[in-house]
Amino acid sequence: MNKEITLKNNIGYEKLENQFQKIVSLRKNQTWMLVGKKGIGKRTLSMRFAAFVINNFNSKWEETTLTDELFKKETDNLFYITSLDEKVSGKISKEQIDNLSSKFRFYSSNANNRVIIIDKFNWLTMNAMNSMLKFLEEPPKGLYFFLIVDELTNVLPTIQSRSQKLFFQNHSFESCEKILNENIQSEQKEEIENLIKLSNFSPGISLEILTSSGIELYIDLLETFLKKEKIRNCSKKIISNTKNQITNIWIVEFLLKRLLSNCLKYSINDQLVIDNLILNEKEIVIHILNIKNINELLELLDDLNYRLTRVKTFNSSLEFEIFQFLNRFH
Repeated sequence: MNKEITLKNNIGYEKLENQFQKIVSLRKNQTWMLVGKKGIGKRTLSMRFAAFVINNFNSKWEETTLTDELFKKETDNLFYITSLDEKVSGKISKEQIDNLSSKFRFYSSNANNRVIIIDKFNWLTMNAMNSMLKFLEEPPKGLYFFLIVDELTNVLPTIQSRSQKLFFQNHSFESCEKILNENIQSEQKEEIENLIKLSNFSPGISLEILTSSGIELYIDLLETFLKKEKIRNCSKKIISNTKNQITNIWIVEFLLKRLLSNCLKYSINDQLVIDNLILNEKEIVIHILNIKNINELLELLDDLNYRLTRVKTFNSSLEFEIFQFLNRFH
């Protein structure tokens, strides 16, 4: 189990948690799929669900010694796996799944249920997905699975059909604000409204944006659409934004796709996005729409995906690809 994972309060998904507890207590479904967009709290809820199940559906699970132990150290009742464990490919490998299979064929040291949480389940390689299917066909008694999924399209239909799905809806502004207030420092709270809107009401993405100085970077990016001479410095800043190249790729991809998506929506009906635009986005969106039509914007999205694939797969220069891409708007 990842030592950084802690038991957190349930904010915004109280009804979903109650629904889960009732169903799992009655039906004892062993495979659950938690489906929803990135950063909205699927992992937090999966840990709460796991503690409830491991405590053998005890309604007072939050108060037990076992729950306290689960969130302090690794135990043989809970195993957490993520793509971050596979540092080379960023995928969850067949070997990781096979190791799970061999480990959990045996009983735990106590009589309580056991849980496997697989984060980013849709990032399994195809071989890993097939191994997982075999594991799910005849799961050991008392072993429950929580499969955390951002996109169902990459999950085998046969695994989907074996899973009880829980769908996570978007947070409200209020619940997102409450979560952020519990997780950020007081001097950062003036940025909360922009963070929430920029992340599309995703607390997890809001925190990632905050830790990677995403708002400051977005200000610089927006300026490049009006001032071509700003592109080179902005491109350089992107690669030094954090010490983690994967984070740098993620943040610039997220910000550029958000902007282009808002342009497309605005061109159809400005009311779709007007309330969630931040900083000088409205000015930039209108400017882009004056120089690019919808077909050109769609082609630019394809070009962005192509360039980022070159960076991720072929180790092309992120600075160069973004520099070239931004110049296409001038």
